[in-house]
Amino acid sequence: MNDGVTNDGTISDLPWVSVFDPVANARALTAIQARGFSAATQLVDRFVRIAESAATGGAAESAGSKAETTAAVGAGGDVDAMLTAWWSMFGRLLRSMPGAAALRGDGAAFDFAGRSAEGGVRLTADGSGVAAAEVWLHNRGAEDIDSVALRCGDLLAHDGTSVSSAAVRFSPERLALPGRSSRGVTIEVEVAPCAAPGCYRGTLLAEGYPDLWLPVTLTLRAPAG
Repeated sequence: MNDGVTNDGTISDLPWVSVFDPVANARALTAIQARGFSAATQLVDRFVRIAESAATGGAAESAGSKAETTAAVGAGGDVDAMLTAWWSMFGRLLRSMPGAAALRGDGAAFDFAGRSAEGGVRLTADGSGVAAAEVWLHNRGAEDIDSVALRCGDLLAHDGTSVSSAAVRFSPERLALPGRSSRGVTIEVEVAPCAAPGCYRGTLLAEGYPDLWLPVTLTLRAPAG
């Protein structure tokens, strides 16, 4: 009786061995990502067709065709729906890719249209210098946001020591977010030579959005040697 064990004593012929095969798993991940990109491309193609249809409807409106004007308005609603679907799919695809968390700055983000926040800001420094991280600002709505600025208070350690909010800066300090756009903001903390090693915590806020906040953690490690 052959239970799937080969003559050389290995179990390479067992049907479930591929589950533990890193090469096979990598191929499967690549195939999943390829299907995601294919679906995203189909969404873009459909969006282009809808946009062209809306433009045709606008030209017909100038010629006095009420029926095609109504069709153009309907197409505009389809455009909004398609863009929302595109953002959702593209975001999920990016989050599924290896190393995506590092590229996102640990996932720290504000969604102003959805009035939500996700992730947290984590900064690390070895001794004095500048610790930096990135926060993403998303405006998935149709209307522009004229001005956005971030605020951060003092960072406090468990023993009462702190890093002043004056040491925290943002680049850019203030920015506009057009409809359906995203921008990255760099948060930097200037660590003084006298700062004691430890974990300092604070809160990141968005001006004009009192219900949005993110935790901020600054880890200072003692310099080697």
